[in-house]
Amino acid sequence: MRLFVAIALPEDIKANIGALRGGIPEARWITAENAHVTLAFIGEVQSPMMMDISLALGRIKFPSFDMDIEGVGVFGSNKRPRVLWAGIRPTPTISLLHQKIVTAIESVGASVDDRRFRPHITLARVHKSPYEKVRHFLIDHALFKTATLPVTNFTLFSSHLSSSAAIYREEISFDLLAPVPS
Repeated sequence: MRLFVAIALPEDIKANIGALRGGIPEARWITAENAHVTLAFIGEVQSPMMMDISLALGRIKFPSFDMDIEGVGVFGSNKRPRVLWAGIRPTPTISLLHQKIVTAIESVGASVDDRRFRPHITLARVHKSPYEKVRHFLIDHALFKTATLPVTNFTLFSSHLSSSAAIYREEISFDLLAPVPS
């Protein structure tokens, strides 16, 4: 089965993300219900390895934190965009959580996609879309922002590919530690 670790998003944030859909011909939009922030992509593993990964992730001790979703952008070049995304304000906290998750997964012999970590929410695949339409979308939604999201857990998801879209299933969630009162 294909696995990844992500921050699941609440329904109100998914609705805000879903409202961005449209206006770009040939775009393959991700359904709002599948919106998430990937922390680590693992890929195909056998069931026993999934159990080992789950146990390793369960040992992570990390405090809850706030996350800001703001702006839109693309992966690929500006002239040849491939993926349209909503941004996550990069912070040392989310980067450290990512690193702890990668270390835990690798400690049990599994590997993680080694692309540079850039927290985001994938909105659409746009490699066949007209450049001008993508550019206008980026301009029109440059100031996109949601309410600050308290992150209190992360989730191990499985991904099942179908002919229409990927189907994500929450396998197990891992609670973060409550913040220490000041």
